[in-house]
Amino acid sequence: DAHAPGARTDPDEARVFVADSGVDALAVAIGSSHAMTTRTAALDHALLKRLSAALDVPLVLHGSSGVPDDELTAAVAGGITKVNIGTALNIALTGAIREFLAERPEAVDPRSYLTLARQAMTRVVARTLQTLGAATA
Repeated sequence: DAHAPGARTDPDEARVFVADSGVDALAVAIGSSHAMTTRTAALDHALLKRLSAALDVPLVLHGSSGVPDDELTAAVAGGITKVNIGTALNIALTGAIREFLAERPEAVDPRSYLTLARQAMTRVVARTLQTLGAATA
């Protein structure tokens, strides 16, 4: 199971899979996993280097929400071209809504707290882009 903790992508199997399937990009298992709520993943950068050398498609990192900034920066430098931070966005959204409703239990109009939730998610995206060295407007 590619999503199991400790799962790793085998470069030779990945090469065959890419050739046989014709995929445009490949999500690789190098130490992160879906739905991580703490940023504690330690990535296998040596494996990433081998995967990057073996494959001619962009590499994707699922579970990037659980990867510390320095590890994420190193992963992008090592060949990851797409990061997925859905869980971090979910945490920001849910946290903003919880905080708003805890302070205002009488609130019933979602526009007020969804605005704050979107702003919280925007901050996560901006921080991630800054971490990865992307230009932000």
